[in-house]
Amino acid sequence: MSAIVLVTGGAGSMGKLAVKRLLEMGFSARVFDLPGLDYTELETISGAEIVKGDLMNPDSIGPAVEGVSAVVHLAALLPPASEKDRDRTFAVNVDGSRAVAEALAEKSGGAPLILSSSVSTYGDTTGDSEPVTIDHPQSPIDIYGMSKVAAEKICMDIYPATTILRISGVSVPAFSEPPEVWPFMKNQRIEFIHRDDAVTALCSAVVTKAARGKIYNISGGASWRMTGENYVADYFDLLGVPVEEAQFQAEPGWCDWYDTRESQDDLGYQNTGYAAYLKQIEKTVQELMEGFDE
Repeated sequence: MSAIVLVTGGAGSMGKLAVKRLLEMGFSARVFDLPGLDYTELETISGAEIVKGDLMNPDSIGPAVEGVSAVVHLAALLPPASEKDRDRTFAVNVDGSRAVAEALAEKSGGAPLILSSSVSTYGDTTGDSEPVTIDHPQSPIDIYGMSKVAAEKICMDIYPATTILRISGVSVPAFSEPPEVWPFMKNQRIEFIHRDDAVTALCSAVVTKAARGKIYNISGGASWRMTGENYVADYFDLLGVPVEEAQFQAEPGWCDWYDTRESQDDLGYQNTGYAAYLKQIEKTVQELMEGFDE
C-alpha cells in the first residue's frame, strides 16, 4: 500500500489539484473537507479517499490523520469571506490549524505538516526594500493575515516538523470577472504565482527532507515581478477593455516582490513564467468568445 498524504481543504480548487499531483507522485491521497461540498470529481479518482469533517469540530480531524505520512494543510477561510467575521476566521484558520497539529502529534508523530500560509502576514511593505525576505517583520493589515500569523506560531510550537509556505497571490489560468477594486495600488510592486506552481511547491515540500521546520516565500519569480497597473493592463488587453476603466486601491495592499531563492532551490516549483500564463488566459478567453459566437 502506498503512503497516505492528507489534504485538508482537498475539495477546493487547489486542493483537488494537490490530490491529483500527489497521486501522480505515487502517494495515496486522503481528502478532508466540509460535508456539504461537491465531491463528485474526487469520487471518480482512483486512490483518493474522502473523510468529511469540520475543523471547527476538533474531534473530526483525528480519524483523518490516522496513519498518514504527511499532511498538506490548505483548509482555511480566505478573503473576502475571512474579513466578514473575525471570530469565525480565527476559529477555522487558527483553532483549526491547532487541531490538525495536535492530532498529528498524537497519532502520526514525525510526519511532515505543510502549512499553506501567506505573504499577507508581512502587511504593507511598500516602503521597504525589495525583495521581501522571510525574516521581514510580520505586521498584517487584514484579518486573514492576522489569522495566518497565529496559525504559523501555533503549528511550529506544537509540531516542529511543520513547513510553512508563505504563498503570494495566486493567478488562476481561467477567465474571471475583474474585481470592482483591485487589491493593490496602481504603482505597487506585485509578484503573483501560477496556481499550478503553488501546487507544485506544496507537494514538493511533502518529499523534501530539507524543508522540515523551514519557512519559505512561495511566489512566481522574476518574470512575475511588475506593478499592479502592468498586471491589470495585460489582463484587460486580453479582454479588450481599456485599463483606464480599472479601479485600484488608494492605500497599499499586502503585495510586493519576494525573495524565493531558497524555496526555489529546495522545492523547484517555478515552472510557469508570466508569459506562459498570459498565453493560457488568452486561449481561455478565445474559447469563451467562440462559444458566444456559436
